[in-house]
Amino acid sequence: MSRNATAVALSLPGARGWDFGDYPYALEPLTLPHPGDPWPLAPAAGPELREVCRELLAAADEGALCTEPVTEEGLERLFWFRWITGHHISFVLWRLVAAALDRLGAGEEEDLATAREIHHHVRAYSAMMLYTGSSTPEIYNAVIRPSMYRLHSTFSGTWAADFPAVRSLFRGRKVPPVPAGEAGALVREVALGHRIHLGTAAKLVADGRSLLQHLVDNPPERQPRMWTSVFDCYFLTLRAPVAGQEVLAQLLRRCKAVAMDLTTNGLYPSVAHYPGPAPDELCTPDVLACENELTDIVLRTAALATATSAEPTGTGPTSPRRNG
Repeated sequence: MSRNATAVALSLPGARGWDFGDYPYALEPLTLPHPGDPWPLAPAAGPELREVCRELLAAADEGALCTEPVTEEGLERLFWFRWITGHHISFVLWRLVAAALDRLGAGEEEDLATAREIHHHVRAYSAMMLYTGSSTPEIYNAVIRPSMYRLHSTFSGTWAADFPAVRSLFRGRKVPPVPAGEAGALVREVALGHRIHLGTAAKLVADGRSLLQHLVDNPPERQPRMWTSVFDCYFLTLRAPVAGQEVLAQLLRRCKAVAMDLTTNGLYPSVAHYPGPAPDELCTPDVLACENELTDIVLRTAALATATSAEPTGTGPTSPRRNG
């Protein structure tokens, strides 16, 4: 990637109009610190980041975050964009959660705010599972799943370099030391994410099992270090020294693009064909609420990450449920 392209991918988005990639539903690489390197979050997001975020939230309230609607012929590109870009947001969310977990215990007031931040980011990760899993089964099984299998027959999310720091939380193995009044809500949010993962696998995969679930049943004796590089390569993720401000700028770029997509196409585009009803796991009231709030969740992620006080208020439902 050229130096100019790198600068664009790390720059702040404009307030309006599609400026992610070269055209709507194109991709950009994500640059993160090397595995194990601390994320340089200090100083906090600067005024320029917060101002851009406020402008994006205002544009959302005005209904100005929209782009070209997808056509039936463009569905493969759209769902590939969602698969890669939604995972990019997830990777940054893992980093944000890990940083928040490290801050716990610094003080009572901060503990409460940090606990609520973790709660939101866990919910945002669930939202990203809904977003990346919004493909039709036909396109997922013809395009997305084979692309992972061709790279490695046991391709797994466990290879993600940024996941180990938050694995215990997202696997429901350990509740972090949040204030007592927040623990129950966080446990329920983690359980929601687990249910969404199972429901998405049931919807998309012929035997209802993800590559990750197959790997859990047949764990390797060891995990070669190259697997994290294979994972990064597949998801267009570069590892390099990068400032916290640049990571947050990349998050804003993706949150804006995803919000524009959802505002324009909904979570389930009208030109897509979804056979049969959704699995039971995806029809519970809490999952449907997460679906309907998806655009707001994405924009609030940007606001929290940049310490922007304003939050989206008028984006409305993401899309109706489509059962066939």
